[in-house]
Amino acid sequence: MKRRTLPLLSALLLAGACATAQADSCRKNIFDGYDCTYDNGTTSTSRANIFNGQDVTYSDGRTSSSRGNIFGGQDTRYSDGTTSTSRENIFKGQDTSYSDGHRSTSRENIFKGQDTQYSDGTTSSSRANIFGGQDTRH
Repeated sequence: MKRRTLPLLSALLLAGACATAQADSCRKNIFDGYDCTYDNGTTSTSRANIFNGQDVTYSDGRTSSSRGNIFGGQDTRYSDGTTSTSRENIFKGQDTSYSDGHRSTSRENIFKGQDTQYSDGTTSSSRANIFGGQDTRH
């Protein structure tokens, strides 16, 4: 995937899972997506779709599907009926709004990852790993 994928990885996979867990480690897979392991023991697999986004399946049965938007971000629909919209910001990150009222903003860091702040006061920081994905601390 394009270099721009790493911010999308943060916005899509990390934020998409934040209701129950955040990604500890993701690696690129053969479907032009990512295989991720979360801190609560669940996993996810994503694959690129024809809409410039990702279709994600979680081991606990949840799913999400995103498509690229005109703001350099993603419009995402989750299986619980919630949605999110992200847009690229001037810090090479994403500003994301969720239909439940939450928000997050991320910026690129020196480790080729993202530092993310959530509207509930929590933060996370990711760095690129040797598997073409990111490792995240929160």
